Amino acid sequence: MDRLERFNRSRGAAALVLAGIFLLLFFCTHETDLIADDYRYCFSYADDSRIVRLAQIFPSMAAHRHSMNGRVAPHFLVQLFLMLPKGVFDLVNAAVFTALVWLIGFTAGRGARPNALLLLTAFGCLWLLQPDFGQVFLWLTGSINYLWCGALCLVWLLPWAANFLRGTGLSTPAQIALALLSLPLGAWSENGTVAMTAMALCFLLLLRLERRQTPPLWMPLSLASLLAGFFYMMLAPAESVNKSAEMRMDVLFANFLENAAYYLRFWPLILSFALLYFLALKRGVERRARFLSLVYVFGSLAGHFVLTFARYTAGRSTYIGLILLLTANALLFVPLWETAHKRSLAALCAVCLVLCVWKGAVGVRDIRRTHYLLQYNEEFIAACAAAGERSVEVYRPYAKTSWSALEGLAYLNTEDPGDWPNVYMAKYYGVDRVIGYEG
Repeated sequence: MDRLERFNRSRGAAALVLAGIFLLLFFCTHETDLIADDYRYCFSYADDSRIVRLAQIFPSMAAHRHSMNGRVAPHFLVQLFLMLPKGVFDLVNAAVFTALVWLIGFTAGRGARPNALLLLTAFGCLWLLQPDFGQVFLWLTGSINYLWCGALCLVWLLPWAANFLRGTGLSTPAQIALALLSLPLGAWSENGTVAMTAMALCFLLLLRLERRQTPPLWMPLSLASLLAGFFYMMLAPAESVNKSAEMRMDVLFANFLENAAYYLRFWPLILSFALLYFLALKRGVERRARFLSLVYVFGSLAGHFVLTFARYTAGRSTYIGLILLLTANALLFVPLWETAHKRSLAALCAVCLVLCVWKGAVGVRDIRRTHYLLQYNEEFIAACAAAGERSVEVYRPYAKTSWSALEGLAYLNTEDPGDWPNVYMAKYYGVDRVIGYEG
């Protein structure tokens, strides 16, 4: 335990953990090819031309609001990164994922020295518990929509949590930066913004009840900016058509049950939080720290179950529920680590890490396998195009696990070459027709 304690408190150990996470995610992202929507976003929604200049993205996003959805902030970045070499995204995406893990530890430690074991365990939980891991953390279109939003949500929440715990204020430049960040962040993700809004309202209520203070000006300003971005997204003509569920009780009830089943996939974290909260009460952990963990749980539930009103729920949509629930656990883990329960907490972390190593090998193997299959197809189509062939038939591969982004995505239709994944892959490689066949 003494060695573990030294490891935990070592800045070098924390840096080494984060470096390892960065390298692993860089490798996995690099081994993830363009899939499905990536090919579509290479072309303008305004005139279907190939995006090669920054100026083309603005009319494309204006048309996107009418045909797809109102998420113009992330999809602007999707089209921007698709103009650049894939290696640029690989580096940035690995950095964002590493930042997400660091932000969970930083939020839990309230700015104190990082807990290296907590960082490792947070990574393990993300790897093991996130449905459609590859779509959320590795796929270009998906990562910018989900992973990047989760990291920005934790950044946005930092000053709110610090103010609640310690009454910390913000400098004028920081207030301006927060307000500016809030506008595009509000238009990033429907359930992400709902989670942040629910948590902000909790903080405002607790500030009144717990501290009996008037909220500082930056709080309502940043919340108003966030909501302005949210309404800009939600009022897009395509949102009600493509994103909103039919407002009938039977439909909503079925959606609620489906989302409850998805949330119960996080049962290890749900049980862990119940245990940690009980121990926190027993050990007299600071009341505000306990309240803060509950605010993150509330945000997790709000951001997840608002999907009841969505047209459909995919595993990737659960990202914000998992990230906030994991942060709530981390907020209790740090103060309890200083109590007599250190050995028990270390044992729980060890179980998580052993499972992560085992499942990690399975996941990385599948990511590499699907990469080789997709890479072969890409090279084959490009060679056919160079030889002047206008119609190409390629094998339609499948992933074996959800760590591969290919799992669950529309890669190639094997029956209809006019389906959109086939059409835009053909346009991307400069041929008239691409069709998949089953092996």
